[in-house]
Amino acid sequence: MATMKLEIVTAEGTVYSGEVESIVAPGEAGELGILPNHAPLLTSLKAGNLLVSENGNRQIVTISGGFLEMLANKVTVLADSAELS
Repeated sequence: MATMKLEIVTAEGTVYSGEVESIVAPGEAGELGILPNHAPLLTSLKAGNLLVSENGNRQIVTISGGFLEMLANKVTVLADSAELS
């Protein structure tokens, strides 16, 4: 299965870094699904759960808002705060 690089970063440092199959993010206008090779994108995020699919497993990262950038098959989430569940 195709993958993309994901980095979740806060002011304190990197919370998550790895290759993932998909992401569902809490966008300001609703949930946003990201798959590998998605078109370039920059959007704001609201507080909620970021669902990450990695090696067929789902992980939940709770964020308190921030921004998501998709560029060149790499997703960067700049979050105010983030916690792995």
